[in-house]
Amino acid sequence: MKRFVMRGLATSMFAVALVACSGSGSGPSDSTTPAASTSSATRTIIFVWDGLRPDSVNATDTPNLYSMSQKGVNFSDNHSTYPTFTMMNGSSFATGSFPATSGFYGNTFWTPPQGASGTIPSGKGAGGTAADYTDPVFTEDWSILSTLDAYYGNQLLMVQTLFQAAQAKGLVTAAVGKSGPAFIQDMKKGGYILDENTVFPQSLVTELQTANLALPANVVNAYSAGSVTLAAGNGNPTAQSGTVQFSLSNGVKANNPTDSSGAKATADNKYMMDVYLNYILPKKKPDLSLIWFRDPDSTEHSYGPGSANYKLALQAQDARLGDLISTLQSLGLDKTTNIVVVSDHAHSNVSGDTALFPLRAISAGALGSVDQTNGFSTSGDIRSAELLSHAGFTHVYDGSGCLKSGMAGIKADGTNILPVLTDTDGSVCGTANTTYQTKSYKVPATLPTGTSGDQPIVIAANGGSDYFYVPSHDQATVQKLVSFLQKREEYGAVFIDSRYGSLAGTLPLSTINLENVSRKGNGQPDVVVSFSFNETQLVNGLPGIEYESFQGNRGMHGSFSPIDVHNTLIAYGPSFQSGLKNTLPSGNVDVAPTVAYLLGTTLPQADGRVLYESLIPTLNPSNVTPKSGTGSAASSTSGLSFQSPLDPSGATLDSALTGSYSVNLVTKNLTQAGKKYTYFDYAKVTRQ
Repeated sequence: MKRFVMRGLATSMFAVALVACSGSGSGPSDSTTPAASTSSATRTIIFVWDGLRPDSVNATDTPNLYSMSQKGVNFSDNHSTYPTFTMMNGSSFATGSFPATSGFYGNTFWTPPQGASGTIPSGKGAGGTAADYTDPVFTEDWSILSTLDAYYGNQLLMVQTLFQAAQAKGLVTAAVGKSGPAFIQDMKKGGYILDENTVFPQSLVTELQTANLALPANVVNAYSAGSVTLAAGNGNPTAQSGTVQFSLSNGVKANNPTDSSGAKATADNKYMMDVYLNYILPKKKPDLSLIWFRDPDSTEHSYGPGSANYKLALQAQDARLGDLISTLQSLGLDKTTNIVVVSDHAHSNVSGDTALFPLRAISAGALGSVDQTNGFSTSGDIRSAELLSHAGFTHVYDGSGCLKSGMAGIKADGTNILPVLTDTDGSVCGTANTTYQTKSYKVPATLPTGTSGDQPIVIAANGGSDYFYVPSHDQATVQKLVSFLQKREEYGAVFIDSRYGSLAGTLPLSTINLENVSRKGNGQPDVVVSFSFNETQLVNGLPGIEYESFQGNRGMHGSFSPIDVHNTLIAYGPSFQSGLKNTLPSGNVDVAPTVAYLLGTTLPQADGRVLYESLIPTLNPSNVTPKSGTGSAASSTSGLSFQSPLDPSGATLDSALTGSYSVNLVTKNLTQAGKKYTYFDYAKVTRQ
């Protein structure tokens, strides 16, 4: 059985684009209407299925999407932007760029005090309550994104977006769906926006209410008090279902992967698709639409890829695609619309090394005996702040209070990795009689003054990768941090800011397009690390497991595993070839430049390319034939003592290994029109 340490080894139709004369819809502004475009544009709909694995597109669970993949273009070697998070890839869809160009580091990142005022952002979240920017902030929130945009001088995204380019051409746009990634497409509010928490502009709020359509319950927080009042029967149409759990022997709750009660966001997604299809599409006639729905991702997080509810999430998503196709047909737009279905990333099951933490049966809501063939994970959650504290770092913070998790780890003998403790007087967690497994690591308002080698470290815990900030940029602290990450077997590839030079066993952030000069220390982490993964281990019948930040999920993404990186991209419509399996490498950064081309505009600052090889030849004026190859980057070190995941204290060493550590980054390289494009396949660590 493979270990994470890698001993000795290194549908009837597709996405969206209404072809009609440009600028045919009414504009987004409350007082103005965009001018008509000066040249023709093929209207396009980008439909994002959050977290969709390519190996889950099939005739049974996703018949509409499967049919599209056969009739249109199936990009079989597409790449998510690393770290493979939703907001990271939301910015890539928005700009066609990597963070080195866009300057954006979502999902969760930290904004330490900067500038002459030494201030940090302040503002409310979409729910109307104040957001705490002293701690790392989660960016799946339109209001938080707006606050951050203002904080960064209205340049949270440092380059022009696809939506801005379309609007500058006089085209009408619509962004619909998941709060955060849908909004970031049109953060300047130049078009129509409907996400889970808000609606813009206010004139659209009025129109939807006049049409007797419900609004997201939090829309009232987007406008001045009293200016928007929800109808009596409005309800909460974007609410999601809860997660079914069961209790472990230590009393901690765990999500139940055997549950089959349904996908989490089915009603939420159906509501938004219905508003888009019944009002926004026919009334506003957008030339460019992006629809971003949170399933299957939300259901994968709760129950894991391959679970019964995951399959129900796929079926519900495919039904929404069917709704879209039917409406396009009824409006006579089906043959003049390009649809691009893409996922932001793929998804893995959360689990530690199954040789250390065996899979176990779950029956009737109770954990059973070891079952390595058909069982489920009981492990995988890692809290970096806790492990650093054990390792002697005295100033570590991740912004969270006391935590406990049903995925903290159960050993082969049935004992728990982390005991459940009780804070009787509230001195640890802030509230008396709180039970916890890991203590509070909230960021203090003023960071303490540390010593060389032990300066404060702030961690943005993200899921399959963690971000580490060292505000002092102390070389000794970074070196000590890197050594710690290499010694702990739960961590994989380590990437560092170039200011720290060449540290053995690491690769520069610039190697993977993560180094942005303008954001160093203020959004850009000093160190980024992928958690360890095993891309072949099966859980729920699907390959791919990984450790994650301490979140209690059964599914996660964000790592540099080939499972997380290789995501779904399928295109169908009048601009795309029919029945093509495109084996050339492509990436999420290519979506915006390609759609811009279809709309008759360009994104000159984008890192991605136009996918000419997938288009109808008459749309390819340069007649480019890309040529591809592979490449790699590597770094190694030795003399390490590797610490076992079975012991958070770090005292138990893995005696089977000799202390050699190496990281290998595998890339695909492609040349188009004389320019080289690099796609990052995976980054894997070998410990021997």
